[in-house]
Amino acid sequence: MSDQPASLYGAPPEVPKPEAPGLMDQLVGVFTGPVELFRRLNKAPSWAWALGLMTAVALILTVIWGLKVDVDEMLRPVLERNPQIQASQIDMMVELQKKFLLPFGIVAALFGTGAVMALMGLFYWLVGKGLPEGEAPSYSQSLSAAAVPSLVKLPQFLLIGVICLVRPIGGLTPDKIAPTSLGYFLHVESLKLHAFLYSLDLFYLAEAVLAYLALRYLLRLKTAGALVCVLVPMVLAIGFRVLAAK
Repeated sequence: MSDQPASLYGAPPEVPKPEAPGLMDQLVGVFTGPVELFRRLNKAPSWAWALGLMTAVALILTVIWGLKVDVDEMLRPVLERNPQIQASQIDMMVELQKKFLLPFGIVAALFGTGAVMALMGLFYWLVGKGLPEGEAPSYSQSLSAAAVPSLVKLPQFLLIGVICLVRPIGGLTPDKIAPTSLGYFLHVESLKLHAFLYSLDLFYLAEAVLAYLALRYLLRLKTAGALVCVLVPMVLAIGFRVLAAK
């Protein structure tokens, strides 16, 4: 006996929902075909795989770096340049940092990565409400646009981890270990200028380009909206880094 139609005139055939790109599709796509990847994510948003992988890699890198870094060499010059810190306090502060650097770093890797992406997704979503080319994006789409472009930094994270394992790193912070920024090659006396040069990192700039493409083709924002979403966080991040250099 044949199935009964859902209505007097019969039910229209259901259109299958597009399948969201898996993690491997996203990893390959950000390097080989980001526009096509972001168009697929527009129809089927996916952010959990990218967020989970980058959180796991950040956690592993934090542990490797935290076990290898010379905390005294990293902090003592900074503390000595601070006129508000007395010389008698420096040893105590260094010892405290030795105890808490790794635990705090683990907490930051576990929760900070997701928090940053959630805030970026919220920022994208709010801008998308005001500057869409068509329909305003959903938060799931915005979170995908925040998370998936970060996958381009995976080779850099792996490179930093390998360097930490194979040679001493002294007091270098993770952003100063791999030869991927101008600051690695150009050494200047000004600490603020040096911080700016370290901000000109190949993978950081690649992520910004991918973020722009995601905003245009995943969220379908106007060019002005995409530029706002890319440039405002970039200027703030670089500005805070330069101002904090002492």
